[in-house]
Amino acid sequence: MWLDCGEHGRVPLGRITPSEVVAKECWDIPPCLAQLIVIVDGERLSSRVNLANGFTKGRRTALVLCVDDVAPF
Repeated sequence: MWLDCGEHGRVPLGRITPSEVVAKECWDIPPCLAQLIVIVDGERLSSRVNLANGFTKGRRTALVLCVDDVAPF
């Protein structure tokens, strides 16, 4: 599972909750729109999210808001 932040890169994730994502490493990424990607049993699930506050230096957790009407996962 990962977060595709476009020009800011691809962030490998260790955990996803309904309102947060936890990166495997620390990142410094500003607020942006991103694709939350999860592969389960070979099936790729994708959801557009708003990385509301971005990832701040020294923190692995970031707030995500679903862009579409459906919860990410």
